[in-house]
Amino acid sequence: MQVDASTGVDRSGTPFTLLCTYVLAGLGFGCMVGWGLVGVFSPSLSLLSYEGITQSLVLRSIGIAAIAITYALCKAQADWVLEHHGALVAVTTVLSLTVVLNAALHQLWDAPMAFGILSWALYGVGDGVLCIAWCAYLSLIPTRRTGVAVTGGSVAGTVLFVLAAASSPVGLSLFAMALLPLVSMAVLVFLFRQIAAPAINEAKGYRKSPSLSASASFSLATHGVVYGFISLRMCLIGTEATVIVGASGIVSCACAVAVAYRAPKTNLDNSIVQRITLPVIVVGLVFMPLFDDVGVIVCGCLVNNALAFSSTMTRSTLSIENAEFHLHPVARYAERQVPHWVGFLAGTLLAFAVSSAGLDDERVFLFVVAVLVALAVVAFAIYGANDSKAKAQLDDLLTVDDPAPDPPQEEHVAAHFRVRCERVCGRYDLSPREAEIFTLLAKGRNAKFIQEELCISSSTVKTHIYRIYRKMGINSQQLLIDTVDDEAIR
Repeated sequence: MQVDASTGVDRSGTPFTLLCTYVLAGLGFGCMVGWGLVGVFSPSLSLLSYEGITQSLVLRSIGIAAIAITYALCKAQADWVLEHHGALVAVTTVLSLTVVLNAALHQLWDAPMAFGILSWALYGVGDGVLCIAWCAYLSLIPTRRTGVAVTGGSVAGTVLFVLAAASSPVGLSLFAMALLPLVSMAVLVFLFRQIAAPAINEAKGYRKSPSLSASASFSLATHGVVYGFISLRMCLIGTEATVIVGASGIVSCACAVAVAYRAPKTNLDNSIVQRITLPVIVVGLVFMPLFDDVGVIVCGCLVNNALAFSSTMTRSTLSIENAEFHLHPVARYAERQVPHWVGFLAGTLLAFAVSSAGLDDERVFLFVVAVLVALAVVAFAIYGANDSKAKAQLDDLLTVDDPAPDPPQEEHVAAHFRVRCERVCGRYDLSPREAEIFTLLAKGRNAKFIQEELCISSSTVKTHIYRIYRKMGINSQQLLIDTVDDEAIR
């Protein structure tokens, strides 16, 4: 990368400080992903392998239930969570490390079960809060390469998970696991401090996002059921199977990176993601009962890749939409995570029930797999593979104000945008009329709208736009909007 020392801009036109932000965000987000994978596959890792399978399932289920409850509470208290994000994420992340302490103590003596229950409940709270805090941060930065940061971070997180899970001896593995949430928290706190205070304190000025439909909730819950079933099934096979299946997700995450890089603001809604992932999930589930452990692992890799791609693209799309439509990142992300984790818990318990009934009974396993396949297909059919209504609701937010905004807060949000526009206009010495048109362009308005709004001719509008572009050295409205976005982190 070649950087102009006088402007801090590389050849692609992206400010160097913004590039550093994306890189750091990818690293910190990746550590969070790695920590989450450690929790998902914990029964076969050093974090829980000291216990019998029944005790491991109990502790893991408590952690999963705590995650779901945490998301529900964050949805209910979204403004408070966003306003106190710093202290909240620091405290809950540190407390979540008690699961590592619990595992370390068990290497020396049998710690009481009560401490294990408490530690996994704290893990669930910490994991949920850390995920929400990252979504909130990614929803506050310019969206030019947010997708690359999220998808690239998922790749890094998968690698970090493998390194931590495969480390030996146990003490080294536990130490590596403990570093993941700590590094993620430290990077997140640092990045939040680089954002101007007005961009964070406008929590109550967010638009109200469209509610999650029942069909969408069912779709998310179904993916959770399949993920919970597959992850515990791999854990029952052994540590090697767990690490292989967990590591396989790097393939789909790399594909997501390619998509995000080629089309930075591509909106892959849930229906499109379902079209891509459903066939892979169905194939993996259908063939799973036909093979021995090696074949089951291969099928598990297929399903895991489909689910990893879905999760990664959903996180990326949500962050970009939150930023561009000014939607509440905590409320919106938490709302979509509750059905997923409730389904994940159900899938985990289902896998354990099948194991208890005897995996050697092919009829039981075939029946359960058939149910999962039917559930996935039904979820796809009910959801309709069509998100046009949700898209239309989001598009309406660009032109329709909230029904009852709080005037002082609305003025605060508008002022923050105006300040950025004024800075850019001053930097490029735009005239008052050019500045007026510049602001409308920065809002996404087209030439026809500007013509009608300012009561001037079409040719005059085009002339002003041409002069603005020439002074700024750009050739498109998107570059103009990106310039205003970049002012948020200066």
